[in-house]
Amino acid sequence: MNTRIWYNKARNELQCYDKSVAVKAFKKGYDVYCTRGLNTSLDADDYKLTNLDDLINVEQALFIIEDISMANLLDLNVEGHK
Repeated sequence: MNTRIWYNKARNELQCYDKSVAVKAFKKGYDVYCTRGLNTSLDADDYKLTNLDDLINVEQALFIIEDISMANLLDLNVEGHK
């Protein structure tokens, strides 16, 4: 599967719409947030997901994985970053 993942260098985060990537990151200990749309503003309201059930129940959201570098993307075992 070719998953689109964006790296935001200014915020040191990965952004994707693929829930499976967010689940992998959460299980590896990364902070995962969600928002209802692609918003590049630094003032966007992002909601931290604090447990796996909440993450799985999120529908149609942009997932944000914080404090992860492009080098650590391999840690999530996904392809398709941009």
